[in-house]
Amino acid sequence: MGNPRRDATPRQVSFVGSTPALWAVAAALTLGACASARPRAFGDVTVREGSDHPRGGGESQLSRSRRGVAVIETDVGRGMGFVIDPSGYLITNRHVIEDADHIVSVSFPDLEPSRSYEGISVVYTDPEQDLALLRIQTDDELPYVPLATRKIVPVGRYLHETDDVLTFRRGDDGGEWLSLDRGKVDRLAVYNPVAGKGAFVGVSAPIQRGQSGGPVLDDAGRAVAVVTWIWRDKEGGYAIPIAEANRMLTERPPLEDRAEQVSRAEARSRSFLKALGRGDVDGARRLTSPSFARKIRGEVVSTIMGAVEHDGLPVMQGFVAALESIVQSDHLSTEDAYGRLREMVSRTGTETFRDELGVGENLAPSQVVTFFFEFGQAYFAARSFGKEEPDAALAAAMRRLNTIDAARTFALADAMETLGGTAVEIDKVEIVPAAYAPRAIVTLRGTKPGDDGGDAESISVHLRMEWGDWYVASVGRAALTEGQG
Repeated sequence: MGNPRRDATPRQVSFVGSTPALWAVAAALTLGACASARPRAFGDVTVREGSDHPRGGGESQLSRSRRGVAVIETDVGRGMGFVIDPSGYLITNRHVIEDADHIVSVSFPDLEPSRSYEGISVVYTDPEQDLALLRIQTDDELPYVPLATRKIVPVGRYLHETDDVLTFRRGDDGGEWLSLDRGKVDRLAVYNPVAGKGAFVGVSAPIQRGQSGGPVLDDAGRAVAVVTWIWRDKEGGYAIPIAEANRMLTERPPLEDRAEQVSRAEARSRSFLKALGRGDVDGARRLTSPSFARKIRGEVVSTIMGAVEHDGLPVMQGFVAALESIVQSDHLSTEDAYGRLREMVSRTGTETFRDELGVGENLAPSQVVTFFFEFGQAYFAARSFGKEEPDAALAAAMRRLNTIDAARTFALADAMETLGGTAVEIDKVEIVPAAYAPRAIVTLRGTKPGDDGGDAESISVHLRMEWGDWYVASVGRAALTEGQG
């Protein structure tokens, strides 16, 4: 798994009268290093800061950098990434890999010969920014892309408005080679809460589907940003400043020993509980286990769609017809339309609706409501804002259900139902060894509002180690009287 598949027979190169100095030059050329590259270690990841006057000029460095740009294939789609450490570490977008069950391959079209690797691990995903750190399991040294900065500094330190920038995409014929697009920095600080937190760099270079996670290079061939979001109204898109990748590497928890794991599990549990307490659904969702969320989502969607195929089709058709009535109500403001949608979704949790659908005994009301909330919002958005036809809106709604964001909403519904109205405090944290990754059990002591303190409940928060950090899986409770262990 760690060895690359090579698409062509490697050319044999021999050095006559080689000296250590010549070998050093050859290695530098192969890896794309430049004379002024300065390394910085973030734990086991080492990044290089490129020079704004690279050896051989910007075009020469650009030629070296593009060999470190990768195409990432998953079981559900394709994106891009780029090597930041020749030992095999890559940066990409979180959304490139988070909805996938596995990464199929990472390939380097501009290497000669091209290479493709199958042994890929997700080292870490940033809970705030749309960034992820991957690692190729290989003994090969890989070509890398030098960064414009190795520090966490404002973007204005290494990039300016109207600067020339470059992005990569697959060739126009869809082949496995990279095409280069040129553009400029449109704005240094663009804000869009839908795309994520913080300021983005706006670039005018053409950006298309499949480019997510690829680098934005300056005219010195250095990575200045990471492509993340396409503009709908004009050519170009949003990119995450490269200093944010350095921040991700800095904040990535080490978790190398038991004490660090216990401390981090407690901190993540506190963050999760605080997010629920203040009604921050997005914050709690980001801390929810992706694998557990997919499991819950799979069970709920399978049950509901099975009911629809059996006798529940009229109920589903009625729900879609009600959505259409909201879409067609031109007199409604967006706020009023969403209010109507919420009212309609809340009724799906009633016993009558669930019985008519055919899931009354099989699913909790919260899970049925979550299904129709995710489905309904996606359908309404596709029809009202995307101007999609009904069939396309239905497809968009089903795609939404298959995202990790929606899956986490299903998992969160269970946790909210268990914890609703309970005041809790952390009692203890235990680390449980497991075959593939450790798990943590955080025991809470909780009381309902109005309790006189005579009775308490023991609530367990189960966490899984995934994507380089602890994530909350299930939340369960068992009655515990005062004085019991």
